[in-house]
Amino acid sequence: MRIKAGDIMTEDLTTFSPEDRVNSVLEEMNKFSFDVAPIEISGHIRKYVRRKDLKGVSETDRIIGHAEPLEEDDLLGSEVPVIDPSPGSRDLLNIMDERDKRFAFILRDGIEGIITHADLNSVQAGVPLYQLISEYEGAACDLIYDEIEHGRWLSHLTDNEQGEIEDIYQRQVDQDADLRLVDCLNTRQINEIVREYELVDRLGFEEDQAKEVLDDIEGLRNDVMHQRSVVGKHTFSEFVEIVSDLKLVNQALK
Repeated sequence: MRIKAGDIMTEDLTTFSPEDRVNSVLEEMNKFSFDVAPIEISGHIRKYVRRKDLKGVSETDRIIGHAEPLEEDDLLGSEVPVIDPSPGSRDLLNIMDERDKRFAFILRDGIEGIITHADLNSVQAGVPLYQLISEYEGAACDLIYDEIEHGRWLSHLTDNEQGEIEDIYQRQVDQDADLRLVDCLNTRQINEIVREYELVDRLGFEEDQAKEVLDDIEGLRNDVMHQRSVVGKHTFSEFVEIVSDLKLVNQALK
């Protein structure tokens, strides 16, 4: 399932008139936590105003005096994938990062919505992240299965962890005949085994960087699974880099 820009955009746009005053617009933007708001001129969105640009200016000013014209790099098609699993792909994350933008107006038949960094913390936006993480877990489990004898990697775990994995396996094997014991490892356990048995060189990075990437993957997995904000915890560029590194790891493990 590929999640596209149109799937996570905010559709019910609150638009303002060029004649609106700063005090009323700023009050509305603060009330609904809008960072950006479009300005409609002659029935079409032609400009936008940013909340940060209205702070410290005269409250009686017309907002048109503090507005920015809508440019091509403020726009994005609704079919653009939020995250494309291929390294270096032109997905929403990379495009917004390249443009150094905190928002994009989404086009379908005209401007139909907006995406800001906050929208990337939504459950929908988390779906492609979860898919990338699941791909990593599956590939890393294959690596462990192929490179380490069953008894060796199992002995790395505590007695409690071994018992938990055996329980998971017994509960699920009837529904999945192809399930292996290694498939019941969680991300933290996978990463520990990859480090312990010196498999980090298979991840496509130098050893020290590979270990940092593993930490980032585990942190990202925990944030996504617990529906915690991923943009905000990191800067946007840091978040994009973590996702890009995860794509590269998945490619290296294929």
